[in-house]
Amino acid sequence: MQQSEILSIAERLIPAFHSEDFDYLLSQMTEGEPPSAKLLIKMELNRVMAPCTKPIDLRGRVQGECREYELDGLKHWLDDVAFNAYHKNFKKFNGYTEGMWEALINTKNNFRVMKKNGIATQKELSAESSPFHVEPITLGYDLKRQENRLKVYSQVEITLQNQQLVHAVSIDLSPSGAKFKVPAAINYKLGEMISVSFIELRKSSEIEEITLPLNYRVVGIDDSYENDAVKFIRALKVSESDVINQIIEESLQSTSQKVRHDNQDKIIRARTRGYEHTYLKHTCNLPLFFSGSELKLVLMTENNRPIWNYWQDERNQQALGSLFNQERISLLAKAGIRGSSNTLYSFTHEHEGKSLFFSMMMPEASREERQLFWHVGARRKSWKAFKISIFELSSPECQQLAQHANELGIDTAALSHCGILQEIADADSAADYLFTEKPKLPSKTLNRFRHTRQIIGNPTSIYFDAKSRRKEPRYQFKSPIELTTRLGESYQGHTLDLSKHGLSIHLETPSAIKADDFCTVNLRELQLYDKALPLSEVPYQVIRVGADNQQIQMSIDDSQQNLRTIGFFDRLIKHNQKKLPQKKELLPSNELLEGLHDILLDKMVSNPVFVEKVKGTLVPRVIGINYPLPPHLVLMARLGVEKQFSLEPIYKGRMNTLLSVPMKRLEGAEPQYHEVYISALIFGNRIQSLQTKLSSEFENNRERLIFIKKAMSVGEFYVLRVSGAPIFEPLTNLLKADIEELTQISMHQARSLEKEIGSTVGYGEIVDITDEVLVRLELTQ
Repeated sequence: MQQSEILSIAERLIPAFHSEDFDYLLSQMTEGEPPSAKLLIKMELNRVMAPCTKPIDLRGRVQGECREYELDGLKHWLDDVAFNAYHKNFKKFNGYTEGMWEALINTKNNFRVMKKNGIATQKELSAESSPFHVEPITLGYDLKRQENRLKVYSQVEITLQNQQLVHAVSIDLSPSGAKFKVPAAINYKLGEMISVSFIELRKSSEIEEITLPLNYRVVGIDDSYENDAVKFIRALKVSESDVINQIIEESLQSTSQKVRHDNQDKIIRARTRGYEHTYLKHTCNLPLFFSGSELKLVLMTENNRPIWNYWQDERNQQALGSLFNQERISLLAKAGIRGSSNTLYSFTHEHEGKSLFFSMMMPEASREERQLFWHVGARRKSWKAFKISIFELSSPECQQLAQHANELGIDTAALSHCGILQEIADADSAADYLFTEKPKLPSKTLNRFRHTRQIIGNPTSIYFDAKSRRKEPRYQFKSPIELTTRLGESYQGHTLDLSKHGLSIHLETPSAIKADDFCTVNLRELQLYDKALPLSEVPYQVIRVGADNQQIQMSIDDSQQNLRTIGFFDRLIKHNQKKLPQKKELLPSNELLEGLHDILLDKMVSNPVFVEKVKGTLVPRVIGINYPLPPHLVLMARLGVEKQFSLEPIYKGRMNTLLSVPMKRLEGAEPQYHEVYISALIFGNRIQSLQTKLSSEFENNRERLIFIKKAMSVGEFYVLRVSGAPIFEPLTNLLKADIEELTQISMHQARSLEKEIGSTVGYGEIVDITDEVLVRLELTQ
């Protein structure tokens, strides 16, 4: 019998080594073999099952951090993989034996084993692809809103409900809960009661009650994305003992220790908030606030302005109010459900000089109606697909907003829901919607999806930064005028306010004028001040027309023929400062922005990526995340090194397309979007192969469909919509206030934070649109 066969039989007989029928099983498995074979197998089993007294020290020998554990009366230095292997093999070897010792020193991440198997080490992997490794920052994890927590890496013993003993490590402790790192080999259950003994703290703490076990309830089980050998348990303390509070106070017993702990919290919090502010100031999504079905408040950024502008008609009047009718909101915002989302398809149709909006939400139409909507709408440049996510506001969130009713001029106490509108497809992918067969339905079937022309509601819009967007101040001023259109139609009216380059007027009768039309204005009264100026025919361009078609906002350009007229307005304003009251602009206070900040951060529907310029090259540095991670980010986490996420599948080989071009610092630049297709072959928890392509990199649609079908049949498939835009001013008023507060603690940390956030030159977002792509291509199973 070969040596390999002897070892194989011995391995299979280990579980039966202490059983009564061991000799019978051995004779059955060695039937027909010489007696020497049976003897060799017994010798091998006696060797691996012999008690072992050798301690293990894996420091410097494995890929991973080691810590000290006391197991079976011996002190060992083990990493997470060996720690998990101990629990995995404990029942098999029935204790700490020579076989257990061999299993722990021959784990898959041992440098000797990796070298033998030709596997690259973490350092080699890091050096190879480090430009795309980014630091994950948990957005919304505000330490100011948490109870006092203490990071305590200490060995504990957990007894599960089935009385199984598990050696674990505490990660952090708070008076009401804890987080433990546990071996992945054990089966844990949500909601089960566990008993925790703090065996390591007993030796160092003088608190008597620490010797007693505490009862916890498991409220969360999280995978470790860096290491599949461990899991993390989040637990809620159910014992009434305040021993943990005493431990925290004991560890922070000196004033200097407490100050250092509090200051460290503030530094971490300030840095996290710096990225949170940048995210909310530059997000491509449009946050909305509702009172029932009525849209009341919209939060604007430079990057979501294209969505806002899309829903403006030829008068520059907002159609968002009619987009969210009562029936639609009732489908999305059901009582008792905290959050829901759905897909909206839309396009515009120009008819007799009027912009007509059409929109359809998935549940509102039959399959044939949806196909007709796609065929009619996707042939137009205005074609869009949006994802709308609606969240019910909690009582504390409503109370937070209610404090700012006077500031916003709306009844914030009535606000009930928050929504996030995000664009997930546009005319670039419109051809996908034409793959389906066009149904034999008349086009008039779509009339029920047409928006009313009536302007519904008047949502207040504010920017997430208390900074004026006006190029120049406006002043209240009433003076008679006569407006003449290019078609020669005349209207009488008066001015409401003016600036050097702008004019707001009210006409006595409704007009048919539209946004972007050109007209002339006769400033009859002002003409008397300077008869040498042509104030009887001042050329203006219409910016916005009110819902009543009587209130109009206009602007004048800086052309040579208008310079004298603009100069006249400048002198008029300067010489009459005391007589002309300045029209105030609605700017949010820092307190209001703080409230919106807290409300929005736990409602993330995309992941922001912050980009820096390193040696002349744009490089992603930080990604904003929330737990639990969505599946596509779990993939990025597993590809990462040393707690970093790898964005290599997205950006490698495409830095010019996804970073350099969209993040070029051009004034007025709008976000650019690309679709990334990802196919991942995963065996167990290991990524065997990964293939990614931009939608533009497929030679034809057939190749793209083959890619999708193959990916879905053999592994995981994702489509990510990646945006990119430049950042001109990363610092917000809120961040400046945080930095000012941080200077009281550490001037060095404050300067470092200001420099770090200030060096952010590009912003992107990653959105998972897999489901919508499969729907449009009709590949859903």
